[in-house]
This record gives sequence, structure tokens and C-alpha cells, in this order.
Amino acid sequence: MDITLEPVDFNISQDLNDHMREMFNKLSKYNDQIVGIDLYLKSNANDENGEKTVDAKIFLPGNDIYVSGEGDSFVSAAQDCYEVAKRHVRKAKEKVKDRYQKRPDKA
Repeated sequence: MDITLEPVDFNISQDLNDHMREMFNKLSKYNDQIVGIDLYLKSNANDENGEKTVDAKIFLPGNDIYVSGEGDSFVSAAQDCYEVAKRHVRKAKEKVKDRYQKRPDKA
């Protein structure tokens, strides 16, 4: 699985880069058909709160999944985004599994 990090208009530290890759690499245990993930890190510096946003685009065969998370730091925003992504990835796997199960009325 290929994970690409794209910070928008700033640079990120190697520790944050490693942490994000490690966190989102765990999604592969919920759905083994994930082809790649693009992560976009945005800092809303013009807000008075200075919130951080992490957007993720998860590439699956067929449909892609888009999720977003916000927080006070990139780690909390990524954790929020990861939890939402985990739910959507599980749901996508269940849809595929249900599609290939035999229906009782067609057996």
C-alpha cells in the first residue's frame, strides 16, 4: 500500500511523517484491497483557533473513500480522520462480502 503525505504550504517533521504513515498503514488490516492513501495536511492559520485539518483519499478498487478530520494538532486531526476512515473501510469491505454471499431465495 502506497501512502503519500502532502502538506499544504508548509513542511512537516520526519517524526510526524513517520507517525502518520504508521497510523494509516494499520487500515490495511480492516480491508486488504486498499491500493493507496493520499493524506493532505492543512493548517488553518487564519482562524483564531488555528485548527489543523487532515484529509484522506483512500483508493479502493471501484470507489474511492474521502474522509476528513480536524483537531488542535495534526496528531489529533489524524486520529479523528483515522477513526472515520476505519469505519468507512470496514463498511466497504462488508459491502463486497455481502455482494458475493449466496442469497437464501436463490439457493
